[in-house]
Amino acid sequence: MMQQQPSRQEYEQRKEWERQERQDHFRVAAKMMEFVGVVLGVISIFVLLALLFSLVSWLTQDISSTFSILRTRFQ
Repeated sequence: MMQQQPSRQEYEQRKEWERQERQDHFRVAAKMMEFVGVVLGVISIFVLLALLFSLVSWLTQDISSTFSILRTRFQ
C-alpha cells in the first residue's frame, strides 16, 4: 500500500494553525511585558514619591534650622 500524502488543504490548515499558535504566543508575551511594565511603573512612582517626601522633609528641617541659627545670631 502506498502512503497517502496530506492534501494541500490539510497542509494549509496545519500551517494556519501553526501561524495562529505563534501569534497567540506573541500575544501572551506582549501582555506579560505590558503587565511587567505597569508593575515597574507603579514601583518607580512609589520610589519617586518617597524621594519627594524625603526631600520635602529635609527642606523643612533645613529651613527651620536656618531660621533658628539666624534668630540666635540676631538676639
